[in-house]
Amino acid sequence: MGIFQIMSQKSYSSNYNLFAIPGEDSLLEDRHVGIINGFLTTNANPKDVLSLYGLHAPPFFSPDFALEMRLFGRKVPTTNYTWRPVEVERHGQVEGLKVDSSLVLVHESCAMILSFTVTNPTGKAVHIPAQVYVNGKFDSTTQWQFGWPATDRRCRDTAQGRRLILSNAAGAIVVETNLPRPEWRAFSHQWETQVTIPARSSKTFWIALSAGKKTAALKEIQTVSKNPTRTIEQARRGFSDRVADLFNKLPRLEADCPQLVRWYDRSLMHLLMNQWRSKEFMLRPYYSTGGLLGGCVCSYLWDFGENWEIINLYDPKALREHVKAFLGIDLTNHYAFLPFTGEAFGPWYYINQEKIIFLIYYYVLHTGDTGFLKQKAHGKTIIDHVIEQALVGDDLKKDAVLVDYGAGNHHLELRKEYRYDHYLPDMNARRYAYYHAADALCKLAGKQPPVDFPKRAEAIRKLVTKKMWNPKLRWFHWLDAKGKKQLRYTVQMFKLLDSEVLGREQRQGLLSHLNEKEFLSAYGLHSMAKHDPAYDQVDIDNGGGGCCTCFPPQIIEKLYKAGLPKKAEDILRRILWWADRLPYWSDSIVANYMDYRKDTPLQSALGSVAAAQAIIFGLFGVRVNDEREISVKPQPPSFCKNLALRSLRIRGEVLDIVVKGSRFTVRHKGKTFRAKLGETVTVR
Repeated sequence: MGIFQIMSQKSYSSNYNLFAIPGEDSLLEDRHVGIINGFLTTNANPKDVLSLYGLHAPPFFSPDFALEMRLFGRKVPTTNYTWRPVEVERHGQVEGLKVDSSLVLVHESCAMILSFTVTNPTGKAVHIPAQVYVNGKFDSTTQWQFGWPATDRRCRDTAQGRRLILSNAAGAIVVETNLPRPEWRAFSHQWETQVTIPARSSKTFWIALSAGKKTAALKEIQTVSKNPTRTIEQARRGFSDRVADLFNKLPRLEADCPQLVRWYDRSLMHLLMNQWRSKEFMLRPYYSTGGLLGGCVCSYLWDFGENWEIINLYDPKALREHVKAFLGIDLTNHYAFLPFTGEAFGPWYYINQEKIIFLIYYYVLHTGDTGFLKQKAHGKTIIDHVIEQALVGDDLKKDAVLVDYGAGNHHLELRKEYRYDHYLPDMNARRYAYYHAADALCKLAGKQPPVDFPKRAEAIRKLVTKKMWNPKLRWFHWLDAKGKKQLRYTVQMFKLLDSEVLGREQRQGLLSHLNEKEFLSAYGLHSMAKHDPAYDQVDIDNGGGGCCTCFPPQIIEKLYKAGLPKKAEDILRRILWWADRLPYWSDSIVANYMDYRKDTPLQSALGSVAAAQAIIFGLFGVRVNDEREISVKPQPPSFCKNLALRSLRIRGEVLDIVVKGSRFTVRHKGKTFRAKLGETVTVR
């Protein structure tokens, strides 16, 4: 019995298969079908059963790497496949033979194994001429930014029987196989061999690969090749253990709407897919903004901060270290840092100040670790950083000011001639909430702030309303450099819906635009109103064709917090399809038909975790207030009458929240609290 058959009969935990999705359900283009294990990522192109393309094991990479196997001189076309985060199984046929393969990334390693079983159902032995093409450039770099790294450094091929080494001064790719008597043809970059499959029988073969420094890659390939069957099993069990750890720290969702559970689970999966654990990184673990297939391995504060309520529950230590790294890059001039050096890059994203303050605020609230505020980073205490970031652009000599965010077009990054610059209503209005958060943190740290934050927040609220609100249009203007009023119907305004910066008139006004003619379509939320002249179907994230993936869940959560569950449910219904048609979620998803943004290297976005965050803190209404009380107020959707959040660990407490019909219970420390929907249960 071959390796593939042995593996398929083994019993793996449901955790390993939790995120599996059949290829026929996936909308992904072949070039975007990737797998990743926190050390290595590659493209398991589903067109043929025995191929893989591209290797990225930061800091090492081979963007044009190709391993292609042909039987009878033909690639084996795939009839169906199944994707999992660290493995793709593919099945096909050629010349009457059945071919089943499994490409698995080795656990905690920059290595992989392509195992495949060839089955001969006929009554005669079959002799198969086989070729394995292996080729690619190779390099290493510490400059991992938004795009993919590139190189022109070629390799020298060294064939040693069943082992092939592609090497240069940067390192090596080492390939080994159990194919019989492979002969290397340097001129064509391929092994040639012949395999025989007896009548009515199967044979299993494997090709293993490792990349990195030459000595390390050789050592790794030796370990993998000793027992490929065991290595594959360890890889599967290793990922299963990572999933178990994820749900040991974050709650399980149960519901009589399975699609909602799948949506929640797949959202959380992005924590695993963007978590790097290689010792090469400056932080371990390190959370990249993307990383799948080698794109966007850097860390943007925008994306890391999208998960400000939930990431502290999963990995509080990593959150503290990432916060300190971000505080070291001058957040008024840069938006990201590089994974190996911590070096800053990119311009100022105006959202930086809100993100860093709320990352710290929710960390302290959800963990109770007020001591973090007194720790030092880059010469200042964390609380001093909070104060400094809160006051960016302010002028304490005046009662209140609107911040001029400049002419960089860095907030929406609109295309063509369209702008959204200078005095932005959403950014100025957001200051209200983070001034209050800064004030709460100062109290927790025992720090006297340089200004009365609540009083100043109120002054800003009045100024934004007076200078920017248009009661006829029921929308906010932005002001250009000369103070002239301009209009831009951006989804960013809906992120204020739960904020007290809005009065009743402004909240109702904004909500009036949340309709089919402007922002809603059958499959999601548009980032720009359809009637805005800047609307661009191609510019999905902020230009209108759809939305940055994290935006709809964030707005859903804010609608729940604002006491508008029907509005939240309406958007939620439209995007549940993400769970079943997209194995992982890129940085932007289309709203008016089922599709995703393809012109981006950010194919698995960390900000996607905002969906699960919206379930916990929006739908289930979990809150920790400044007095450290935990409250729960579920608002279940009409399509889901019974649901539960199991083992929510927050602030050292463990809660079970169960909704049944019109009532809910909260289980805490052996006590059960019962209430009707619409009521609030508070525990200490």
